[in-house]
Amino acid sequence: MSTRVEKRILVNVPVSTAYNQWTQFEDFPHFMGGVKKVTQLSDDRLEWVAEIAGVKREFEAEITEQHPDERVAWRTTDRPHQAGVVTFHRLDDNS
Repeated sequence: MSTRVEKRILVNVPVSTAYNQWTQFEDFPHFMGGVKKVTQLSDDRLEWVAEIAGVKREFEAEITEQHPDERVAWRTTDRPHQAGVVTFHRLDDNS
């Protein structure tokens, strides 16, 4: 079974500001529910600790694509198998 989650958020900042903040992975626990800790092991490796519905999971993920101000993609290196991508789009000069 495959699950897809999609969410769009409009922020009133330049794309570079949103991208730079979003790629501060170790700050994720401050704004992302269920994420307890993220440790950046290298430029393309992250160690995650998450707890959702009382179930704690620890896993490693690799960044598979990273294009500044445009896109970041990742996938886990083991179980639980998951992958994702976030893209950044300029709507006007400030968002």
